[in-house]
Amino acid sequence: MKTSGIILAGGKSSRMKFNKAFARITSQTAIEIIIEKFTAFFSETMIITNDPELYLHLGLPVFTDVYPRQGPVSGIHSALYHAANEAVFLLGCDMPFVEMQVVEYMLQMLGDHDSVVPCIDSQLQPTSAVYHRKCLPLFTSCLENQRLKLTRIFYEEIDALVIQEEELAQFGNPREIFFNVNDPTALNTAKEMAGRLILSESSVNQSIL
Repeated sequence: MKTSGIILAGGKSSRMKFNKAFARITSQTAIEIIIEKFTAFFSETMIITNDPELYLHLGLPVFTDVYPRQGPVSGIHSALYHAANEAVFLLGCDMPFVEMQVVEYMLQMLGDHDSVVPCIDSQLQPTSAVYHRKCLPLFTSCLENQRLKLTRIFYEEIDALVIQEEELAQFGNPREIFFNVNDPTALNTAKEMAGRLILSESSVNQSIL
């Protein structure tokens, strides 16, 4: 199934004190790392944001919310509304360590479900999940009727397949794969993680040679 990769860049970054999408992890920013992964994997990649002028220089299609400023529900709705494909994978712009093998696995598990969502530390991760376009009318109804609590929508209204940490662990540490770079402390941790991953990849390459 062809899938669209959607980067959600709608947060206020209040804890970071600057736009977390442009937090520099290595030589690249968080969003640049995600874009590199997405464009190599998906047939379509786009950005959803209510500040489009900040992202136009990245060379991707940029769309705003159809129902502005209604939180993550409006971001998911806009992604489904604008995507060209039947399935979408959404990811927050502050999650540069996502493993595309995990994404591929989640897509394979979609089947007839509305969504496939990871669960980390007993918390659903609906902004790093797979969605089928058929749940677009549901998100439209939620927005028009002010049902904006995303976790309640998942537990009460969406046919979602929940992937637990134990299942995700076959691809690496789930807490690192879905790590949010959303404050200065997390940014320092992300830089350390990136350095460790780069050293690990370098060691593997040297052993191959």
